[in-house]
Amino acid sequence: MLREANMGHEQDWCEKTMSVLREKQFEACERRLSAYPSIALFSPLATDADAQSLKECSFYDNEPGNEGLATIGGLREKVLELLPSEALFLSNGESVLLERLLVAHGHIASDNWDDIAAAEALARRLWCSFSAEGEEWSLDLPEALQEPLLRAFNDPLYTQAKARLFRYDATIHGLLYIAGFLPSSQPLAFFLKDVMRRDDAGAINVAYRYMKASFEYFADTDRAIILVHPGLADPNRLIVMMGLGGEITLTLNEETLAGGMNGLLPEEEPLHETMRFSLEGFMRPEWDAEEAAEDLRILAKQGVSLDEMAEVMASVICVRPTPVMKAALRALHGGTPHWIGMTANLQH
Repeated sequence: MLREANMGHEQDWCEKTMSVLREKQFEACERRLSAYPSIALFSPLATDADAQSLKECSFYDNEPGNEGLATIGGLREKVLELLPSEALFLSNGESVLLERLLVAHGHIASDNWDDIAAAEALARRLWCSFSAEGEEWSLDLPEALQEPLLRAFNDPLYTQAKARLFRYDATIHGLLYIAGFLPSSQPLAFFLKDVMRRDDAGAINVAYRYMKASFEYFADTDRAIILVHPGLADPNRLIVMMGLGGEITLTLNEETLAGGMNGLLPEEEPLHETMRFSLEGFMRPEWDAEEAAEDLRILAKQGVSLDEMAEVMASVICVRPTPVMKAALRALHGGTPHWIGMTANLQH
């Protein structure tokens, strides 16, 4: 999902925790979806007058070979031509939503906003149309795409591709937890070589779509994107600080990479558990101890000062910070590895 909420300008770290960033990302995603054309690509009412706005809201808009004015017929042809290979390489969230849509004959309604990023990705592929009313949103899959998707999902290659995608997704999420951000060049090369096993122009487009659907990112120059951890409040600061001028190899052992995949490094686990335990029973109603401990740990990874972390902790509890909480926070602040923000070597 596009990182729209860069909180670097905010002074209060209470407004820059991962929980707050996540909510702002959902809000930005809903706002973008609300601006999408109200008519779907495969609607019988769609005309060439709608084609350009549909293209501008889609993945096609920034892909080579799609220059010039779009037509409804041309867009439909592109979607149907790419779908058999594209359907093999979807984010997990998209796959789950599509399976629900196929079972429900093309229409689902939900109040689970955790799925909003996957819904946006399906809309950007021009496969689905989105609408929202109050606390509920709806997704519609046109009948013209249901049979081709069923064939793709029943293809033996689909199961093989899902297994490779699972390993890729876990590896990149692990590296993002360890490094904070990753320029897309190495994840792209890894995807083409180990997941798609081809490197033609169509494969590159599918790979970019997968990365945009599966990870938070923001755009850099010349189509390059930078993948970021969802808790990184100010990517620009980290990237400028570390620099992107050279390739820096990050050597990881299996234990560290496994910890990154799980979202908790081995040396962080006791610090996190102590912090969580110290907060149990003292949280404000809208918070829970696990979420608060995770937010504090992610702040520590960004080098936030102990005083600023103490302010964040105080904002989520309903009592004055206890000596046990303060001791746990000091240990978390001092013992949590910081994000290093360097390009990782994906040979593993």
